[in-house]
Amino acid sequence: MDFLIKKMSTIKAVIDIGTNTFHLLIAEVSDQKKISVIHKNTIAVKLGEGGVNKGFIADAAYQRGIAALIQFRKELDAHHIQFVKATATAAVRDATNGKAFIAEVLAKADIKIEIIDGQKEAEYIYLGAKAAGVLSAETTLIMDIGGGSTEFIICNENAVFWKKSYRLGAARLLADFYQEDPISPKTIHQIYEHFEAQLVDLFEQLHQHKALSLIGTAGSFDTFAELIAVKNDAVFDTNKTNHFDFNFDAFNNLLAELIASTHQERKEMKGLIPLRVDMILMASILTKYVLEKSNLKQVITCTFSLKEGLLMSDF
Repeated sequence: MDFLIKKMSTIKAVIDIGTNTFHLLIAEVSDQKKISVIHKNTIAVKLGEGGVNKGFIADAAYQRGIAALIQFRKELDAHHIQFVKATATAAVRDATNGKAFIAEVLAKADIKIEIIDGQKEAEYIYLGAKAAGVLSAETTLIMDIGGGSTEFIICNENAVFWKKSYRLGAARLLADFYQEDPISPKTIHQIYEHFEAQLVDLFEQLHQHKALSLIGTAGSFDTFAELIAVKNDAVFDTNKTNHFDFNFDAFNNLLAELIASTHQERKEMKGLIPLRVDMILMASILTKYVLEKSNLKQVITCTFSLKEGLLMSDF
């Protein structure tokens, strides 16, 4: 019987090294691709702080990153796991000292990091959303707002029709455009012009494939769900649910409130963690722009993203 159980599931460990956060996830994955979490940890490393738009990892962020991965190794050892699939995205792949960071992590934490490009990142995000069960036969747009990049995937449960990664992460946008508080209509117009120049092919593809809904993955959309849940005296627990269906009007009202708010007002909002107090501003502006341009009227958050997609991959 024990032999049969072992054959039906596999214990896997993955690390997602992002521009804002590092994620460790240890889980049992069944042959039916069901995920049972054994252990997880998220550390707000802010690897892109001070260098994301300058092409390097700043010293303080570099050291925070090394410390986080040494901590993850301790947690892996506590669960008797030697091999972990670790991937790094924009903050490391765009950094002149990214290779040095990878070498030091291998030496000090015995974790081998694979740098993945934006296309591979989008593929894993799709696999994560698929594993959550939020996709159907209808065509949808997945949007994953990271710190260094944002991925868009037009897909359904059976296929990816188009995917692309853009250098439009929240940390990158903050570094370029956040010089006043609250952000002015003039600056928002400048940001929209920036999006207009960057996202031409996205809207061409949306017109061609006629997506019917927007599925947001990763931290920003989880934060939107948490903020709306708090307003409704409800609980949004990413450990207990893999999706949240937004009321479209309430979602638009939340975006408008966040965009108009000051740093201090956001800081005082219940449900908004310190890491996202300013990141959520740029995520809101980008989300609002995409909804306005695409005319999509249904929005869902999916709590599975890249790290769950890594679990679905063969390794």
